[in-house]
Amino acid sequence: MAVSSGHEARLEETEFFRSLAPPWLEQVRSQVRERWYPARKVLFREGEAGEFLWAVRVGEVRIIRTTRDGRVMALETIRPGQIFGVVAAMEGNAYPVTAETAVESCVWRLPRVALLSLIRNDPQLTRVVLQIVSQRLRGAHTRLRSLAYDPADARLAQALLRSAAGDEAHVTRRELAEAAGTTIETAIRVLRRFEQAGFVKGEVHHVHILDRDRLRQVAHEEPEEPVR
Repeated sequence: MAVSSGHEARLEETEFFRSLAPPWLEQVRSQVRERWYPARKVLFREGEAGEFLWAVRVGEVRIIRTTRDGRVMALETIRPGQIFGVVAAMEGNAYPVTAETAVESCVWRLPRVALLSLIRNDPQLTRVVLQIVSQRLRGAHTRLRSLAYDPADARLAQALLRSAAGDEAHVTRRELAEAAGTTIETAIRVLRRFEQAGFVKGEVHHVHILDRDRLRQVAHEEPEEPVR
């Protein structure tokens, strides 16, 4: 199957799973289920029972949430080698967010009972989960601060950079608006300005980044260090 992200993760390279001792990793291989999904397929919805720990093998998964006034906000993008849904699965609670494939994707899912068995046999895995969740929370805090204080241009630039795999962001205008916390009309208007400035080139379902450094300046991000 053709996939746009260009990267594939192995189970033993995936966060959380790479912390497992070889015997437990082999046990996981027999319990984890792998499945391909088309783009924009909902994997689970906010409020559904947290029955699985999920991980991305190929592709991208968007984590989104609906606000009280009905607006959809994209919180983060999960890429190959990353897990999601782990806290709900550990605690047996409902998923607090919705997960949806951004492109054609292959994901793994591990049943909650298997996850709890692993943690009982190796309590250190709880610390691993806390480290992963803490890192995600720091990223979420940064994005929330941006939503509160940054202008729409900066938020759109940040959303493009977060969504990009290489120099391509596989997002629609609506998804960009959701990621930037703005209206689709504003997203279209700002994206047109970016195109006129030569930062990007927009297509129907993706955006080519032509000048990453200038886009990072608009996003108020530090320039990337050159490869030595």
